[in-house]
Parts: sequence; C-alpha cells; structure tokens
Amino acid sequence: MTENDKLKGYGLNATYVANNILQRAFRDNVPVTPMKLQKLLFFVTCLYQRTTGKRLLTESFQPWQYGPVCRGVYDEFRAFKGNPITRYAQDAVGEVYRIDEDSSPALRKVLNLVWENMKGYSAVYLSRVTHRQGSAWSQAVDREKDRYISNSAMAKDHTFDDLLGMGE
Repeated sequence: MTENDKLKGYGLNATYVANNILQRAFRDNVPVTPMKLQKLLFFVTCLYQRTTGKRLLTESFQPWQYGPVCRGVYDEFRAFKGNPITRYAQDAVGEVYRIDEDSSPALRKVLNLVWENMKGYSAVYLSRVTHRQGSAWSQAVDREKDRYISNSAMAKDHTFDDLLGMGE
C-alpha cells in the first residue's frame, strides 16, 4: 500500500470540482485566474481529505514552482494565462459537469468554507500560503524526487488553517 492509497475512496474528476469553485466565483462576481483556481482547489482537497479521510480527486497535485498544480485543470484553463476564467471546464464534446453538492454535504461544507474565507485573496498570496514551511507542497519539494504531492501529506496540512479561522 502506497502513501496515497491510505486515503480510501475513488475520487472525483478535478475539473468537475473546479467547476463547483467557478460556480461560486461567477455567482459572486469574484475574478478567479487559473493560478487562483489551482490554489483554491488544493485547499479544498486538503481540507476534504482531512475531514473525511477520503481521497477527493482522481488526479494528484504536482509540486510546481508557484505551488500545487492539478495538471488536468491546468490544461483546461491554461489559455486564460493570468486573466480571470470566464467559462466552465468542458469535456471533449463541450458538456459541462459539476459535482452534485446535495449528494455530498461534506464537499459542499468544505467548498463553502474555503470559498468564503479565501475568495478575497490574490493568486500570488495563496501561492505563498502553499509555500509555507511544513505544507504538503513544501514537503514534496524538499524531497526533490517527488513528482506528486501525497494525499496523506495533504490530509495532514494545517499550514493554511489560519485563513479559515481554524488557526491557533
């Protein structure tokens, strides 16, 4: 059993969960760039895995220079560069999918908590938060050989709790 297998569950498509974040952004008229979306998705994933003990996404985050990146979400929104995203992620035939939050109250709770507490921060600030000492991202970078950020490290990452009002 690998470290990533310790969290039970099959996981969800990352772009579907990203669409749930974008739904809030569009509703609240809050601009979200691809980089900001990546960081919000990372924090949602960490908190979900911590509170449920289940893996959230089918795809793992990679430790890129400016913080954690989920490659599928990156590829979907890379054309926006540093500009706000103006559409939902789509599949190959143009269909848009989101997670039914009524069927996952735990996910809705985490999405709402992260969104309400972090929507006002810039992508650069959120990137700096992911770089904090002891974060799941920093652990993967420190090990240098790690191509992915482990789900178990993400579930144990408390370095952003202060932004959620959960700090000391």
